[in-house]
Amino acid sequence: MTSRERVLCALSHQQPDKIPVDFGATAVTGIHAKMVAALRDYYHLEKRLVRVHEPYQMLGL
Repeated sequence: MTSRERVLCALSHQQPDKIPVDFGATAVTGIHAKMVAALRDYYHLEKRLVRVHEPYQMLGL
């Protein structure tokens, strides 16, 4: 099942093969700056400063 099919399936109140997840793909969703750093560390990605995109909610890029 593709990610698109997974989302459409969930929106149709059917059971997808996996739970669809959205990490900051739209203007109304996001991920906290501390979590961005933790995910980068967990996946052994390049260590760099997290840019705060939206200071009220501390959404990071």
